Amino acid sequence: MNAALFDIQFGVSGDMLLGSLIDAGCDAGSLAAALGTLGLDGWTMAPEKTTRHAITGTAARISARDDHAHRTLGDIERILTRSGLSESSKERARRVFARLAEAEGRIHGIPASDVHFHEVGALDSIIDICAFCVALELMDIDTVHFGDFAFGTGTIQTRHGEIPVPVPAVVDLCNGFRGLMTGRPGELTTPTGAALLTVLGTQRSLPFAGTVARQGYGFGTRDYPFPSYTRVILMSEPAPPIETIVQMECSIDDMNPQLYPHVLERLFAAGALDAYLAPVHMKKGRPGMLLTVIAREDATERLREIVYRETTTLGIRYARTAREKIEREFATVTVKGCAIRIKIGKHNGEVLNIQPEYEDCKNAAEKIGIALKTVQALARLEYDRNPN
Repeated sequence: MNAALFDIQFGVSGDMLLGSLIDAGCDAGSLAAALGTLGLDGWTMAPEKTTRHAITGTAARISARDDHAHRTLGDIERILTRSGLSESSKERARRVFARLAEAEGRIHGIPASDVHFHEVGALDSIIDICAFCVALELMDIDTVHFGDFAFGTGTIQTRHGEIPVPVPAVVDLCNGFRGLMTGRPGELTTPTGAALLTVLGTQRSLPFAGTVARQGYGFGTRDYPFPSYTRVILMSEPAPPIETIVQMECSIDDMNPQLYPHVLERLFAAGALDAYLAPVHMKKGRPGMLLTVIAREDATERLREIVYRETTTLGIRYARTAREKIEREFATVTVKGCAIRIKIGKHNGEVLNIQPEYEDCKNAAEKIGIALKTVQALARLEYDRNPN
């Protein structure tokens, strides 16, 4: 497994994250080609080597016209759907924008679907978010880890006027994550940077073992009188056969069942490894639901908050248990012009399971106009013909 560890003690933003990956070897040409399929005009990306405070790194140098477009989550969804990005990159970007919309909605007291993005819906922010998601795929990065967020002080000017640093969206996005008030003036952590890491990564405080491959430094557009950059350390992460996880459970018999899908969505967005429901019979024979959430230790605090806020339960049971995972690999086949990922499960070098990815098959079935089960069968047949 390839892991990216982001050192954000000197700040983080979308372009700083991207710059660090380009500095660590992400091919800028392939990245630009993928972003070109978004169908958006008026932006450029010209990565540039630069040295600040005796550290040499890369500034992504994404520039875009200020189009003043107030895009909604639905507008951005349509941009992603029409694009030629891979399904994996689209799915990651959707999750990031959804989390941003939820944060903005809570701040302004409106539903996420009604949020009109301003700064984060601007053209350069869309490019930043999509570029980071594509870069992870181009570099075959399986896991993302990050440290404590660094917050500055002072105020900044936005389209809403002058607001304090850290800005409200950053505080909301970092709810449940560790942060440090540095006392340094300036916006050290931006909403885009916070959203990308909290959605796609895991905050770590425990030691991390692996083989160091290389590092990269990413600079933003602001040049402070103190070091301000994001560093990425790329490592080959040995996948332990067994890891310790936390199983959270609660039984509920007095909640509107229409709320359960929303609860599960929130839990997955906040880092749950798995979350599911099972019917149970409770006291006095009442039918109820057993909500089970599987998570790593460092995600339990924010998941607990979601369970208490979004459900009617009065308590949660916790159990630490072990989880074993067999080795996973991916291959890609083409079915009538549509790319389908194949998930391959191995144990001790032996292939035990071969399964076409459901979402890829579903999207292909809708595009081609044939049955989903037919696409799954064709994908498996195509892989069997050429397993390499």
